[in-house]
Amino acid sequence: MIKSVKDLRFNYLNISEQELDDLLLNVENYYNSFQKKQVKPGGRVKTRDITEVKGRLKIIHKAIFKNILSKIEYPSPPFIGGLKGKDNILNAYLHQGKPYIFCTDLKNFYPHINNRMVYKTFLNRGFSHDVSSILTKLTTFNGRLIQGGTNSTHIAYLTLWDTAHKLIQLCSENEIVFTIYVDDLTFSSEKDFKNLSIQLRDIIIEDGFFVNHSKTFFTKGKADITGVKVGQNTLNVKEEFRSKLENSEGLTVNQKKGLFLYYERVVSFGKHKV
Repeated sequence: MIKSVKDLRFNYLNISEQELDDLLLNVENYYNSFQKKQVKPGGRVKTRDITEVKGRLKIIHKAIFKNILSKIEYPSPPFIGGLKGKDNILNAYLHQGKPYIFCTDLKNFYPHINNRMVYKTFLNRGFSHDVSSILTKLTTFNGRLIQGGTNSTHIAYLTLWDTAHKLIQLCSENEIVFTIYVDDLTFSSEKDFKNLSIQLRDIIIEDGFFVNHSKTFFTKGKADITGVKVGQNTLNVKEEFRSKLENSEGLTVNQKKGLFLYYERVVSFGKHKV
C-alpha cells in the first residue's frame, strides 16, 4: 500500500508538509463531542456519544475515505453495513428461509477500537510505520475511533478482518450464513447449530472484542434481524414501524413517502427467491 509520507500527502491527501504537521499538532481542536438522545420503543431513552469532525480535518477524512478506504475490497458477505449499495434489508434477506438463527452484538464497537488497534491494522495492510502512524492520528480522537465518523465503519471492519475470517471458516465448514452489519453479527442455517454458537461467540471474545450478552440469542423460526422481521418466505417491518406508518399525522409528504417506500422495499425484497 502506501509506503512514504510524501506519497500519502501528494497522491492521497493533497496536503502540504507544513499543513500536515500543523494538523497533527492540533488535531484535537478539529473535533466536537456531544451526546445525542434517542427515544427507543417503550419510551426508553438511550444516550449516544457523538463526535463530529470539522474544518480542514473533515476534508482530510473525506480524502482518506475516497482515496484509501473505499479502494479496499470488503468481502460481502460477511460485511454489509456501511458499504455502498448494502443496507439492513439486504442483511436480513440473506438469512431468509434459514430457521436456525444466532445473533450477537459487539458492545461499544467504535470506542472499543483504540489507536493501537488502528495502527496495527494499517501496518498489517502493508502501510509503512510512518504512514500508519499518521493515518491513526488523523482518524482517532482521545485514542479511540469516533462514533459516527466518515471512516469509522471501514476502519472498524479492518480491525475485525481477521476475526471475521475465523468465523467465515467455521461457518463455511458447517453451512452457516454469516453477515456483519456494523456491530450486529448474524448467523443462520437450515440445520441446528446451537452447539456451535458458543464457539462462534468465543472466537469474537478471544480476539479482544466485547459481546453484548443482552443482545445475544439463539432462536428457531422468525427473528428480528437489523430492524426487519425475517420469516421462512417473507420479510416484513417491525410492529413499531408499521404503527408509525399507520399513524403518520404530523409528518410531511416526503416523510410519509419515505416510510411507504421503505415498507414496499422490505416486503418486495422478501418475495425474491433465496
